[in-house]
Amino acid sequence: MMKDEILIAALLNNPTVRAAAKALQMDEGNIYRRLRQPAFKEKYDDARRELLKATAASIQNRLGEALEIIYNVASDTEAAPQVRANAAEAFIRNSLKISEQVDVLEEIDKLKKAVFPDEQ
Repeated sequence: MMKDEILIAALLNNPTVRAAAKALQMDEGNIYRRLRQPAFKEKYDDARRELLKATAASIQNRLGEALEIIYNVASDTEAAPQVRANAAEAFIRNSLKISEQVDVLEEIDKLKKAVFPDEQ
C-alpha cells in the first residue's frame, strides 16, 4: 500500500483525483476508496487545511503592497480615467472585504469567549 504522505501530496498538487491517480500511476478508484477511510480522510483534510493556512498567510503578507499599488494607480493623474476608476473600485471593494472579515473574526472571538469561558 502506498504511503499516506505520497498520496496526500499528489492530491494536494493535482487539480483532480484523476490527475493525482495519473501522476501516481494508480487506479483512480483506489484513491476514492482511501478517501472514504476515516483515518486517511482526516490526515488529508488536516494537510489541506495547513496548505490553505499557509496560502492565506502568504496572501496576507502581500496584501499591503497590493493595496498600495491599487491606490497608486487610482491616484495617478496621468493614468486613463477608466483605469483610475477601476483601481479605486478595487481598492474600496477589497478594503470593505477586509473590514468585514475583521468584524467577523471579532464576533467569532466574542462567541468563543461566551461559549467556552474556561478556555481563555
